[in-house]
Amino acid sequence: MATLEKIRQRKKILAIVIGAALLAFIIEVGIEAIGRSGGNSAAAKVGNEKIDIMAFQRRVEQEAANDQQNNQNMDAAVRQQQVLDQMINEKLLEQEYDKLGLFVSDEEISQLMIGKNPAQPVVQFAQQVGAQTPAELYDFIMNPGKQGVQEQQVAELRNEWNKLKDNITNQYKMAKLQNLMAGCMQANDLDRAQMAEDEALTNVITFVKKDYSTLPNDKYPVSDEELKAEWQKLKPMFKTDEEVRAIHYIAVNIDPSQQDIAAANRIADAAYIALQKGRGIDSVRLLGTVQIDTAKMVQKELPAKVRDFFASAEVGTTRRDSAVGNHHVMYKLINKQASLDSVQLSYVVVQADAKTQKAVLDQLNSGKTLDDVKKAYPQKVDGKLNEWQRVYNAPDSMKAKIANATDAYFVYNSGEQGATLMKINDKKPAKMFYTLATVTYDAYASTKTSEQLRDKFQDFLNKNKTIKDFEENAAKAGFNAVECMITPSTAQLGLGIYGQSAIKDSRKAIKWAFDNKKGDVSPIFSDNNDVMVAVAVDDIYSDGYFPYNFTQGKEFLTERIRNSKKGDDLMKQYQGKAKDLNGYAALMGAKVDTVNIVFASNGDPKLGNENGLIGRMAAAKQGVLQGPWKGESGVFVYQVVKQEKAERKPTKEELDNRYAQTRGAQVFANPRAMFQILSKATKVTKRLIDFY
Repeated sequence: MATLEKIRQRKKILAIVIGAALLAFIIEVGIEAIGRSGGNSAAAKVGNEKIDIMAFQRRVEQEAANDQQNNQNMDAAVRQQQVLDQMINEKLLEQEYDKLGLFVSDEEISQLMIGKNPAQPVVQFAQQVGAQTPAELYDFIMNPGKQGVQEQQVAELRNEWNKLKDNITNQYKMAKLQNLMAGCMQANDLDRAQMAEDEALTNVITFVKKDYSTLPNDKYPVSDEELKAEWQKLKPMFKTDEEVRAIHYIAVNIDPSQQDIAAANRIADAAYIALQKGRGIDSVRLLGTVQIDTAKMVQKELPAKVRDFFASAEVGTTRRDSAVGNHHVMYKLINKQASLDSVQLSYVVVQADAKTQKAVLDQLNSGKTLDDVKKAYPQKVDGKLNEWQRVYNAPDSMKAKIANATDAYFVYNSGEQGATLMKINDKKPAKMFYTLATVTYDAYASTKTSEQLRDKFQDFLNKNKTIKDFEENAAKAGFNAVECMITPSTAQLGLGIYGQSAIKDSRKAIKWAFDNKKGDVSPIFSDNNDVMVAVAVDDIYSDGYFPYNFTQGKEFLTERIRNSKKGDDLMKQYQGKAKDLNGYAALMGAKVDTVNIVFASNGDPKLGNENGLIGRMAAAKQGVLQGPWKGESGVFVYQVVKQEKAERKPTKEELDNRYAQTRGAQVFANPRAMFQILSKATKVTKRLIDFY
């Protein structure tokens, strides 16, 4: 029954988890209407297999409950997208396991769960619920009758065990797949010989570079036709797995007005006046509009900006910060006293009647060890020895017992069916503790301000119903029309080409953009209480490629074409016009610099992103002037001045490790790389936006 009692003590934790899951189900139905999908119940399709929308929603609810328990406030759409991506990756792996015939046998999972050396997560789980070993926990939840426990009393725990079993199984499958991939990507003798040769000779090179950035851009215009032609050459780089929509959006922050700020200042002033009265904070509580947090802490835990001030302050002292961003903060020192902080203790839990409790106490104080007593009273006694714990927040009566304790066990608390016995082994010196009240108040936009902002925004939309007017007149009206590209998997507006901050709860605006036509302008979306959003659809790209003229792509192509023109111009200027590096340096207005290059090198920061140059430099003959050579970032002239042979040959182990790091297991046999490879080999269709 000992295991059962330990588990019963943890029922509150289980209740919190279950309650959080139910609450998440009530407050966050991430999928508003399954009927919108026209009867199709797939959130995504991976190859020929579907990810059911209800299974997906259950996972979302679980994650929401976990986030709530951990005080995380994640955007619902971001959570949904993360969960869907995770489920897609799981499906990709399942399909790959089936193709390869990878599985975990009953014997393997038995060893991992309850064998001689069980997996560490299983050991931790068993200890958390009070079992000595995973095998003991397994026997308890699978054979509850042996301890006189009813089936329903272990049902929840059994479910948790089975979830852990599934996780361990999946992890072990993944390890098998990684080992299989790693085994297929081992260096052979030719690979080792090539790597050794590539790094055996170092060329010491002097060079000069005329960087394209030194030339004015306006002298090298780029036409639309040139952009299209360059895009066509590099088309595979622009491939996208989802439909893309180019949009402009306007986001209007619902910020407090000057009147709102003034009203907030008056409330903050009143709160501070109330805070200064007496030694407590009851007068502040009467205001009802401010937030009050009270905490007991040592000096180093005080807020950094007021730490030194309150360290020497008298009880009742107050301090007010200057308002930052309409955020008011004020403090009051409620109490200050020296208190016992940390003790090293041993405790023993006795689950038995008063007579047994006294007998255990007597035996412990007569010199018996905890193990001796546990053997004498099986299933009734457990405990921990020599643990450091902070006790400053313990009730005064309990703290008094600890402070006055000798080196013997004493009764910390007791009841008819059990007791906790404790012995204090060591104490840290008393510390000064400060009880500090922190009062905060934020200025928010009033209803009047919010309505005025909305009316102004709506008036703009009423007068600018075409996309042309929307974009051209936004600045005149005091708004900023931001350009970005979105896909059905975009969870939030604002993660666009200019790196704006994400706008929480903006998925309805994204959904609207995919439900409407090119040129349409949306109504106002105000799901985020702090921001209003409107969207205009610029263009729709559904052929599987980003267009040549979308902003990021256009900037990349323009720079590439312009640099090529600059390179052609410079080549004409410099070709054959000097006989040595110093001569070219004078022509270019540049300095001679030095780099060390081996054939296997990834480059050098001095050269820039010039992969085509590395091989040329590594293969160049010593003493022969090379160039001018037209690169991606500039025109180069260089010369090998010295060649250095490696003093030692790398060992087989070193070459094998280098192979793994550059083209083998460490590059490809990791989960992220696997998912990328599998998602390219299998058609994946995401349909989550259909359910928004």
